[in-house]
Formats: sequence, structure tokens, C-alpha cells
Amino acid sequence: MKLLAWLAGIGTLFAGAVYMVVSLNRWEWSRALFFGLIVVMAEIGLATGLVLRRMGRIESQRRDREARVALRDTRPELPDRFAWLKETTRGDLSVFITLLVGGGLILSAIAWIVDRLASKTSTPLIEQRLARRLETIAYPPGGLVVDDVTVLAQDVPGTGDEQLRKLLRNAGRT
Repeated sequence: MKLLAWLAGIGTLFAGAVYMVVSLNRWEWSRALFFGLIVVMAEIGLATGLVLRRMGRIESQRRDREARVALRDTRPELPDRFAWLKETTRGDLSVFITLLVGGGLILSAIAWIVDRLASKTSTPLIEQRLARRLETIAYPPGGLVVDDVTVLAQDVPGTGDEQLRKLLRNAGRT
């Protein structure tokens, strides 16, 4: 609804200004004055709406600020969940040390279980099967590096063509 009111005000301002210019162009002074008054009234209405909207925003911000202050002042204090970490008069960290030792014990137990499971699931027979399955993607017996003798002994593709030899023989001459 507010959008419709703003659009009506802007439309009235624009239409009044257009008709005022048209009336001035036709030398109809009384009509031009009438539409000029319409433009002034639309301007005053829009300006008043803008000022009231801004004042409403400022008021809501003030109310929000007051509500935030009231909520902050009435907030209950949270319990200190890490009070056991603070130094005591005795100077001991018995709870902290207990947690460290207990956590280490649990991690050690998990590592021992994983080691036992791995030793039971890995046998020489399973390793042989895996080696046979991986032979299809293994490197060639001599590796991937080729020595110079092998490279020079291979035929160079395209050198059997007589036309290509003729072209290469003439390429060195200028």
C-alpha cells in the first residue's frame, strides 16, 4: 500500500510537470499556474513523506537500542564451564592431567586395535593376488628411460619418402 502511495505521488509530480511545460508552450498561463500548484503540492507531499519515513527509522533505531540495552542488562550470567582449568590454591591440574592421560590411553587402544586388524587382513596370499592384479599396469622391465643407442637405431618416420628427402636436401642451400 505504501508503494502504491509513493508511486501515485511520483506520478502526480511527473504528470503535473509535463502538463505545466505543455501549457507554458501553448501560452496558457492560467493552466500552467494550476499545474505548477499541483507540482508544488506533490513535492510537499513527497518531501513530507520522506521526512516522516526517516523520523520513523530513527525512532525504531532508538527503540531497538533501548531494547538491546534492556536485554543486555537482564541477561543471566552464564556458568563458567572451564572453571576447572583455572589455577587453584593448591596449584595442581589433576583434572586436566587426568583428561590428557585418559585421552592418550583411548588413542593408544584405538591404534592397537587398528594394528591387530591390519595384521589379520594382510597375508602373503592376499599380497600375491594383489601383485598379479597390478602386473597389467606395471612399468616395462627396462623401465621408461631409453638409452641413446636404442633411440639412434630406430627408424625415423617419414624419411623413406623421396619427396621429403629432396625437400630436406635443398633446405640447407640458400
